[in-house]
Amino acid sequence: MSVKEQTVTNAELPQRESEFLLEVLASAERELLAELSRTDKREYRVGLTERLALLEIVRNRITQKPEQAQPQIPSF
Repeated sequence: MSVKEQTVTNAELPQRESEFLLEVLASAERELLAELSRTDKREYRVGLTERLALLEIVRNRITQKPEQAQPQIPSF
């Protein structure tokens, strides 16, 4: 999927599934960091760094509380 074809998908996960997904992301992060430390090619390092940044974004979305997901507009 290209950057221009972004689709927003919302999913509510039970606690157990959310914890499992966070474990999978942590494992992927460790693998990316190990790969990053082993590579000398600049282009490849850039790609790995971008994937790490994307992983961080996804993890933040999963760990975000519902009230933090969208800014609250104060009512007067």
